[in-house]
Order: sequence, then C-alpha cells, then structure tokens
Amino acid sequence: MSSGLTTSLIPCCTCGAIIAPNPSNQCASCLSTVDIGSIIRRGPGGGDLIVHQCRQCRKFDRTGDGRHYLHVDPESPELMALLLKSIPALSGKSNQYVKRSGVQGLKILDSMFIWTEPNSMRIRLMLTLKADINDVSIQQRIKVDFIVQWKQCPDCIKESRQRTWQSIVQLRQKRDDSRKGLLILELAIARNSDIRKDILSVQTKKNGFDFYFPSNDKARHFIQYISKAAPMRTKTTQSLVSEDKKNNTANIKTTVACDMVPLCRDDLIVVQKKARGVGNLSGRLCLVLKMSSVVHLVDASPARDSDMSTRCKDLHAETYWKGGEEKTFGLFLSSKRLVRFVVLDVELCADGRGGYRDGDSNNKDEPKQLYQGPSGGVAKYALADVECTRESDFGVNDETFRCVTHLGHLLQVGDVVLGYDITSTVLSSEVEWSMENAFNSSFVMPDVVLVRKVKGCGGTAELSGEIGAGEGNDEGKRQGKAKAKASASKKRERRMKKEEQKQRKLEEAAARMGLDTDKDVHLDLDDFEESGGMALSEAARREKEKFEQQIKMDEDLAEDLAAVELELARHEAGDLAE
Repeated sequence: MSSGLTTSLIPCCTCGAIIAPNPSNQCASCLSTVDIGSIIRRGPGGGDLIVHQCRQCRKFDRTGDGRHYLHVDPESPELMALLLKSIPALSGKSNQYVKRSGVQGLKILDSMFIWTEPNSMRIRLMLTLKADINDVSIQQRIKVDFIVQWKQCPDCIKESRQRTWQSIVQLRQKRDDSRKGLLILELAIARNSDIRKDILSVQTKKNGFDFYFPSNDKARHFIQYISKAAPMRTKTTQSLVSEDKKNNTANIKTTVACDMVPLCRDDLIVVQKKARGVGNLSGRLCLVLKMSSVVHLVDASPARDSDMSTRCKDLHAETYWKGGEEKTFGLFLSSKRLVRFVVLDVELCADGRGGYRDGDSNNKDEPKQLYQGPSGGVAKYALADVECTRESDFGVNDETFRCVTHLGHLLQVGDVVLGYDITSTVLSSEVEWSMENAFNSSFVMPDVVLVRKVKGCGGTAELSGEIGAGEGNDEGKRQGKAKAKASASKKRERRMKKEEQKQRKLEEAAARMGLDTDKDVHLDLDDFEESGGMALSEAARREKEKFEQQIKMDEDLAEDLAAVELELARHEAGDLAE
C-alpha cells in the first residue's frame, strides 16, 4: 500500500486550465497578458519619457536636473545607458506605482535601438524585460519611446550671455610686420583642436589678437601651449567687477598680457657688446635662424677659422627683456629687404686645425657633400666662403661679392639664395654712430649676408605676391579716393571700409588658426575645423591652401613648424604624465 503525498491541482480563474496553486490562481499565459510596458513607459509624474538635449552643442542631460550634460554619439552604448537610467521604473528608487501594480524584480535582459527619422525628435528602444508577478516569472519585449526636447546646457547659457568671459589673453608682437611673427603661432593653434574649443571669442588688435576664455584655467593652459611655440613674457592683472560680501563671492576679470619678442626668422639684428647671455656673439651682427621657445641666433659674419658650434647661441625671452630689449638687440634689417643672389663659387672653410669639417674635402675634383636630412650623416650648417652676385646684375656687370656664410652644406654653384645687400643699405648718421659703438674691435662688416636658399621659384612667387598685394592695396585705395563723395558721407564711408577691412583680417586670421567667425566677431563652435574633416568655409579653405603652398615653398618654415609640433607634443606628454 503506497503512502506517497499528492499535490492538488486547481483550475485557472481566467481560462480554466489546470495549474498548480499560486497566489494569483492564474496560469503563466494569463499572467503574461499583464502590461509591463505601461509601467516602463511611465515617466516622472505619470507623463511621457522625456530626455533633454542642448540645441547648440548637442549634449544630453545626464542627471535630469539640467546641471550635468554629456556628449554621446547617436545609437552608442553611452546613450543607451543614459536613456535606461532616465526610466523611473528601472532607476532602482522606490516607486509607489510599481509596488501597487504587484510587479517585482524588474530586470533588463536585452536592449537595442529602433531606427527613427533624424528629425522626428524621438528615440525608440526595444527592451526585453523579466519580472516577477505573484511569485511567477514572466518575460516580455516592450517598445519604449523617448521624446527629445531642446534645453540649453549651462556652458551654452554662459556663452549666449553678454560679458561671460572670465579671462582674456592679449597676444602682441610690437613690430611693423607683426603678421610674420604670428605665423608660427597661428599654425600651432590650427593643428590643435583641443586648444581651439576653449576659445569663446577672438578679436584682431594692433600687432596681435585678443582671445577670450570662460575660465582662468583654460587661459593658463592656452598660454602654456603658445609659450612653447614663441618666446614671450606674461603679465597678469585682475579687476573687480562686483562682489557680494554676505556670501563672500566676487566676480573678477583676469587679463593676461603676452608680449612676444619682436624678432622674426631671417631678421638681421645688432647685438651690443654689452649684451649678456649670448656668449661670444655680443658685439656682432647676428641672424635669427629660427623661432621656437627661444630665439636661435647665428653669427652673420663669422671668421673663416672659427668653429660652427661656437657661432650659434640661444636667446631666451628673459635675457631679451632684462638685457635692454631693442637697445641691446636692435633690429638692423628685416626680411622685407631680402635680395636675390646667384652663387658663383662655394669653398668650405677650414676648422682651424688644417682640416675640413665633417670629413668634407676641399678638392674641387670631388663632389661636395650636401645636407640631405637628419639621417644623411652631414651637418646642416657649415662655414663656407661663397662668391655671389646679384641676380639683377647677373649678365649685366661683373660686380661680385665674397662672404663667409653658415650655408656651406646647403649651397652649390648656380643656386639662388636670398640675402641682405649691406653695401647698398642707406643708414642715417645716428644709426651709423650707434653701430660703430655697438660692435667689437675685431668685427668686420660684411658686404653681403646670405640668409636662406630659394627652393625652385618659391622665393620669386612669394616676393612677387607680396609686391602684388601691396600694389593691389594701393590701387584699391586710389579707387576708394576716386569714388569718395565730396560731402559729410566721407567719414561714414571711411569708417565702413575700416570695419570691413578689420572683419576681413579677422576672418583670414581665424581661418589660418582653424576657426571660423560670423558677423558679430564671435566664434561659432559648430564651424570649428575638426580632425575628422568637416567642411570649411571658402575663406578658411583659401587660407589653408595658401599656407600649405607657403610651407612647400619654404622648407625651413616646414622644419620650424615640425620642431614646434614636436616640442608641443613633448609638453603635452609631460602634462599627461604628471
């Protein structure tokens, strides 16, 4: 006789199916008809599920209180996590509506995006959920719709208001042709999108720019970046706008003045004999070899038996400003006075020990080694005795010049080189007297100072372009004067032309730096040139092509830019390591 226990079965109260007893007295198929979607689709307060997005920067509200916004890509895992956290039933907080419905243990098994029209302002999800209803586990697939509504983020609200900047960086290079000195900085800013995104606004000023930033930290980061590309000194001042003594708060505006050393590449300068910090180059005529975080100088008239390593020195910004500035390191001739010469003969100088530098032979029957790059095994600069003549006099007269130059490994017979013609330079009596007292007794004024080799016809195109631009400006001025009316509207027309010229210069400078401006001189962050290759405006594209062409023509400028980028990369790597 068996004494086993038997379980009593009951019919389902809905469909009558025989089931095991449970608290709801319903079978699993009848329990699956419970609409879990109505619980999931219920937003805060019983409304729709809403997610806020900033119209300008396209960031999504991460916390729901409008304080923290996050940039996420469409249909990305980050966006999925942000949307699921915004569902009240899945947030993990106590929800009275979910408790009253009897649904417990809500779990997400799977989630995926459903494609919608980009302009529909809707985001649709397909969720696979598992829930416990009266101790019975059920599983359902539910479609959830989110309504996207526009709401400005705090950063864009600050940018849209007036007087929202907290720090301004005034970048200046006080010289006649300051645009050339700012070229390396413009290229360095154009290559770094992280630096450009922190700029709120930019304005062109005399001899420089004004950059506006939302905070002092971003302004300091910008100054640290550009100080690696050009030597400069900085001075910080603060002004109190308003204060609240009860809350112990104040609105303080910070102004940082950055004065660049007023020297450019290829400048010929006079170093006074009382100068300090330049070694044996004091009391001599020096050439600015290149500009980076320091000014690289080379002797413009070295002795034939001197060593090349002793003819190059670095001039730091502190040494320039504390050493007397222009009184000690005066500009003699700028690159506007460069003249084209044709090389007739090149002879390497002896190193003072009876031999020739870098293993070169002075036998004319053997070919002279030229600089082919850092891995070529030949030093870039070497002293050489060069015979040359003006390109304008070539084939006209027999006047030639001899000079000692540092371009020994770069020149060969027949090359065209840019240099300064000292013999035809006209100076005032005061300048001549000051130069006589500035040099050492052993210094001999050269007839010609060679600066750099012309690559192909780049130098001609560059010089002719500058001359043509100047002639075009003069012609435009003459036409403007001819069209001016003989009335009180002359001032208005001149003012409008000045504003148009200022706006054009600003657009060109901003395009060179990778920025784009609208009519109110405020930078539009959506028009920044991204590394992914966004479409640029026509002005930015023209300036970019002009810059690329200039870099191709001038290899020294390309090398300087590469050196600046390498130094900036090392600086950023050091910051990340810290």
